[in-house]
Amino acid sequence: MPWRVLGPPFSALVSRWVQVVGSTATGVWLIKHVMSPMQRLIYRGSRGRVSLTGRFPVLLLTTTGRRSGQPRTVPVFYLRDGDRYVICNVRPPGERVNPWVLNIGADPDVLVEVRGVTLRARARPAAEEELAAFWPRLVLVWPAYDHFYSAGGERSVFVLESDPLPRTG
Repeated sequence: MPWRVLGPPFSALVSRWVQVVGSTATGVWLIKHVMSPMQRLIYRGSRGRVSLTGRFPVLLLTTTGRRSGQPRTVPVFYLRDGDRYVICNVRPPGERVNPWVLNIGADPDVLVEVRGVTLRARARPAAEEELAAFWPRLVLVWPAYDHFYSAGGERSVFVLESDPLPRTG
């Protein structure tokens, strides 16, 4: 059952809890090792109608493992910008770089699943002028981005553009 069906108070409570917990070191670990695997299963099973993150917009991003060559799927918060998707990762100080960021660096061809629809896309780093426009909106989606970035973290913002050409290889 989607959180919004349970009503705005419950949805707001879930969203606030995710936001508070997600801005702590323990929360980052929980999100990575517990919430993300559960989110993948629930999101795919419900065709994107149910999310563990409350009202925060989530897509499933599939990258190709840079060492394994295997598909790797992670839930990621996103913005819509016309027909493009904007995704972000902020690496908290002292943490390793998120594997999906490294995978995009090795192979920018990705799959994006939003509300049961999967499409091919090519990821590219956001240009400086795009970053200036996207950053405030990304922080509204997930305030922990600003928390970690302000504390000295590194941010990676990518624009995912539909790839009309079939993949080769």
